[in-house]
Amino acid sequence: MGPSSRPVRNPALKVIVFAIVIALLTAGSIVVYLLERQDGQSQITLGDQNSADRIDISVFVQKTDPVLQELSAQVEIDPVGSLADEDGFPRQDITVHTNGVRGDTLAFKAGRSPSVADLRVALNDGVITDYPFDSYQIDFGFAAEVAGKNVPISLSFVNADSFFKIKPKDVKDLGGGLVFSAQAVRSTGTFAFALFVMAFMWFLSLAAVIAAWFVIRDRRGLLWPSMSFMGALLFALVPLRNAVPGSPPIGSVVDFASFFMAEALVSLSLITTVITGYRVERANARAAAAEAEAAAAAAAAETPPLATAAK
Repeated sequence: MGPSSRPVRNPALKVIVFAIVIALLTAGSIVVYLLERQDGQSQITLGDQNSADRIDISVFVQKTDPVLQELSAQVEIDPVGSLADEDGFPRQDITVHTNGVRGDTLAFKAGRSPSVADLRVALNDGVITDYPFDSYQIDFGFAAEVAGKNVPISLSFVNADSFFKIKPKDVKDLGGGLVFSAQAVRSTGTFAFALFVMAFMWFLSLAAVIAAWFVIRDRRGLLWPSMSFMGALLFALVPLRNAVPGSPPIGSVVDFASFFMAEALVSLSLITTVITGYRVERANARAAAAEAEAAAAAAAAETPPLATAAK
């Protein structure tokens, strides 16, 4: 094959292709973010929206805490129709019954602007050690009462916790009461970052194994750059593991699937490299000493006897 038949390589074309791939990946990531943002800020309306005289309840989820096994939310009410006075305030005292874990009754006085009330609801059917694959079942119950009688309610549900996706389901309107459940799972961003950290720890540990194999196979002795890299990596994995969002406890899936194995591989690589390097250095030192003795003996054997007598 002559020189003219060789394929022509265009460096500029490679740069353009690489830039296009990076741009497409970035665009895809931004699209995922926009979808996640839209999904997180969406408002879901439940209950009786057709009654002229009703209580509109707004539930804003602030935080889902798997450690405390609680969901924290803020509750606002807005009386509609004959339940509101001329200023839009409650015409009579309103009592909202909930299934909160710290007091299940919220009271709103007549003639006053309804204040924001705090609500805490228990998490069910989930453990945080399943992180980042953990999910939780949450049960909600609301009922409004005015002058001892139940009134229709309409409920708006908004999730403001960026670490979890929460979707209401199994809605039941009990005629004066509203019961529904919700499933809380890790958000796409949290899940993706946790998987990235897990994969990154595996790749770092494999890099340490490759460095150790390179030193041991070629019997290079105590190669200080490789040992420094492994030692720094051993301690760098701890803050990397703690960087995952949500602060999962030690013993979670992220540890058994990645962190513990990565620490073990890096530790074994470092220990094996040091022991093998030490043995190689000792063997090299003994070989050098034996070579020096052999050279001295050879030099002494080549010295003429007359030269020795003259001395």
